[in-house]
Amino acid sequence: MPRFLRIIVCFVVCSVALAGCHKDSSSPTTPGSARNRIVYVALGASDAVGIGAFPLENGYVYKIRDGLTTYANTVELYNLGVSGKRIGYIESTELPTAIARQPAVVTIWAGPNDLTGGVDVATFETRLGRVFAQLRQQTSAIVVMANIPDMTVLPRFLLFPDSDVTLERVQAYNAAISRQTATYNIPLVDLYTARYSENIEYISIDGFHPSNAGYAKMAELYLEQILAYL
Repeated sequence: MPRFLRIIVCFVVCSVALAGCHKDSSSPTTPGSARNRIVYVALGASDAVGIGAFPLENGYVYKIRDGLTTYANTVELYNLGVSGKRIGYIESTELPTAIARQPAVVTIWAGPNDLTGGVDVATFETRLGRVFAQLRQQTSAIVVMANIPDMTVLPRFLLFPDSDVTLERVQAYNAAISRQTATYNIPLVDLYTARYSENIEYISIDGFHPSNAGYAKMAELYLEQILAYL
């Protein structure tokens, strides 16, 4: 083969090889693949607000928002949590707003206030099921929920026992959460089995709410579930 033809052939081969090595702009590891916008809605109570964190934006909801920025050019957060509220309020007031936003991601943590407030498990489960059903029927969101850690070992209840806060009720609530998350195919963050509440570093000085470290761990666990479906 003449020398000039060999040079041309080598040039073509190298060009093809380089083209094959070039990253496709649609690769999930490249900035070009980021979604233009992710709407994230948080449902809950004081946990969503970030009570126990200092400052409040060290709460898990805000850390999840920050974690999602890697996957979208814009992350719009609608934090609908209101301190002290229970699943009934989440269903009646937070949920319609969440649906109206047509979110891509929804996080929910409910149960602790119902448990401490003496709400029976059946009532809690019925309302939780209705929340999940409406999210499934009226949005295409990735929905992730956490269960209840062993609240009986929290400093608040060790110092001031509460007849509503028993291991039996915690387990019954978690069984209800497991049934409903399974029914509606909702990924579950299992704080109970992980013995989350037994790590004193995860508990704030009020002996009840998560600390900065606790919220950071929660955000990590939620994001593991969210990103598996995003």
